[in-house]
Amino acid sequence: MRPTISILLLSVFVSFDVRGQAFAFAPSRDGNESVEQVRGYKLAVAQKVFDDLIRARGDFSMQKPSLVMNKKDASIACFVPKLVQVILDERAYDVCTTFGKDSLNALASILAHELIHYYEKHDWSRNFVLHNSNLETARQLENLEEGIKQETEADESGGFLAFSVGYNTYGIMPDYLRKVYKAYELPDDLPGYPSLTERLAIAESAMSRLQELQIVFETANLLTILGNYAEAATYHARILKTYQSREIYNNAGVNAALAGLALFNPGEMPFVLPLELDPKSRLISLKNNDLEKEARRNTLLRLALEQFERAVLLDENYPPAYLNKACAHALLGEWDDADFCIRKGKKKSPSLQITSDFLVLEGVMAALQKDSLGALKRWEQAQKQGNTWAKVNIESLQNDSRHTANAVIPAKGLEEIEQYRLADFLAKPQPERTVEVESKIYCGFSQLPQSRLLIHYVNKKDYVLVQETQPNYTGLTLRGIGLGAGQDKVLEAYGNAPRSIAVLGGSVWVYPEANVFFRFSPQSKVESWGVYRKSTP
Repeated sequence: MRPTISILLLSVFVSFDVRGQAFAFAPSRDGNESVEQVRGYKLAVAQKVFDDLIRARGDFSMQKPSLVMNKKDASIACFVPKLVQVILDERAYDVCTTFGKDSLNALASILAHELIHYYEKHDWSRNFVLHNSNLETARQLENLEEGIKQETEADESGGFLAFSVGYNTYGIMPDYLRKVYKAYELPDDLPGYPSLTERLAIAESAMSRLQELQIVFETANLLTILGNYAEAATYHARILKTYQSREIYNNAGVNAALAGLALFNPGEMPFVLPLELDPKSRLISLKNNDLEKEARRNTLLRLALEQFERAVLLDENYPPAYLNKACAHALLGEWDDADFCIRKGKKKSPSLQITSDFLVLEGVMAALQKDSLGALKRWEQAQKQGNTWAKVNIESLQNDSRHTANAVIPAKGLEEIEQYRLADFLAKPQPERTVEVESKIYCGFSQLPQSRLLIHYVNKKDYVLVQETQPNYTGLTLRGIGLGAGQDKVLEAYGNAPRSIAVLGGSVWVYPEANVFFRFSPQSKVESWGVYRKSTP
């Protein structure tokens, strides 16, 4: 029988065997580490979730892990560093299916947990202890309960990794632990493990921090959508202290680029870029002189380029980073660099939508270099591919302002969701959950039956409060717009949006005078809408 070394951890049993150090949810049932692989639809489903998580992490500077499904009841799930392999028991997969509509979320939760062990290099300290057991440093590392810290990080960061790609894993891990213990008939107290009660408590703590990170992430996105770029930058910095991925770096870069773009006068940049659709709401009333504004916007654009480059370093096949890098170079007048990013990004673009965005940018660059015919040619080509931004730029080139056409007087009264008065909340703000983002900067979250509230505030004076519908909301706006309405209906009811932002897979239209915004799906249907209030600058 092979000798086994075990270390006390949150949800792992570390065994050193011929496969190398393994991060496992439970000890092997019979001590046999052999694997009988499962093929077919179960593996295909798990592989899809696994690939989504790897793509979301975007760290392709490291070897891509492989996924194996084991027919035997072994360790529930484990990561084997020596093989760069995640092994998932078929029974563990079956436990995920008992979560019903959350079955994929449960699957993402356990797979992301194991992937974080790899990407955060959790095996380093354990290998150090194994190979340097005679050193005092090694003994100290072993005594620091490093394992519990790593497992908590795997739950928290793994949950956010899954969340960032669309899997809602909040609250899943504690329930999964209960179910998997029952399915495997494990005792509450396993030798070499914390008790089930202790594991649940640590998992609950990780879920609490995960929720905080999600609130910060969602508030950051809303601040960008509503044009509060400086505030959003603070939120992105907060996230990057805990979690890094290509998407987070890309979002931070887009936010910085939009902040820089806002410092252009309309005459300097009359066209719209794929990362921004608001040429008429630039900050032209700033007290800074033109030279100061130019220096400030160039600093912001350089910062954006740094963030996009970090995203590319994590994943050199990530088209949005190349598109956004090209936009930033174009705003700086660096045409050759922009062309290079466009050519490289096109080669890596899997979708027609991304390709048409590159065409839009090429048209903007042509127009800014006085090639109106070349710009029109590219925009017409992109418009045939269904690109909304192309139509806007064609109208701008032809001096057909989208901001005056189809103008509709806002409906009388304040837009409300669930007949909830935002003024009442602002009079006595008491969010269910509050997160300190930075000194004196906070965000908060409250859940209503069919909507949710997110608030950003500084010293309770400067604030942005947003209420947004959820998929079960059946109410309508004052002008009769509800979930599922098409963009044509919104245009008819509210006119052309003064502010429109491109988001992955869709867009957001903002109507500042009415304090309302609409999120559109890739099919150009309203998938949610929201109301908001801001403090006076």
